[in-house]
Amino acid sequence: MKVQQPKINAILEKKKLTDVFNEVDDILELVEINHSNMVDQTLDRLLIYGSRISDCSFSNSDLGRVDFTDVIFENCDFSNTKMELGSLQRVVFKNCRMTGTVLKQMRLCHISFSEIKADFVSFIDTRMETLRFEHCSMEHGDFHKSVIKQAIFDDTNLNHVSIYQTPLKDCDLSNSHFESIVVSREDLEGCKVSREQAIQFATLMGLVVVN
Repeated sequence: MKVQQPKINAILEKKKLTDVFNEVDDILELVEINHSNMVDQTLDRLLIYGSRISDCSFSNSDLGRVDFTDVIFENCDFSNTKMELGSLQRVVFKNCRMTGTVLKQMRLCHISFSEIKADFVSFIDTRMETLRFEHCSMEHGDFHKSVIKQAIFDDTNLNHVSIYQTPLKDCDLSNSHFESIVVSREDLEGCKVSREQAIQFATLMGLVVVN
């Protein structure tokens, strides 16, 4: 599975996150933003295209109907941030904090999460396709009534994650790790797991595994 990378120009205009309030269409496009904050804000929508965002904070904000396309977020804080009825396409989140982040009725396509602290993250009624999670922590995370098509969880902590009415067919959990996880047998059908995980799932579902 190949995750498409963001398409970003070599030359970008330097701006601040708050410059979006001066834009009629709520758009930040072809920009480079460093050390800027948008904290405790409530927006109707936020559109970011073809940009690099680093060392910025969106914490405790409702970003409304986001549309992020061809964007790299690095060392950014999305803690307790809400995104709803929007779209993420060809986006990279690297070394970001997403603790308590809520993505509701979103569409995610070709997204990379690398070294993300995303405990208590929630994906609700969201469609996801071609995702890669690498070296992430998603303890107590929640996938609720969502659709996932092709996702890899590599060296990712899924302990105490709850998966409800979210089929994991064509997803790869084999290199993830957990002690406890909540998921139904139906949602596990077609999911790739390691031999050790297969025994864990059997035990969690009440089966008695013997040699």
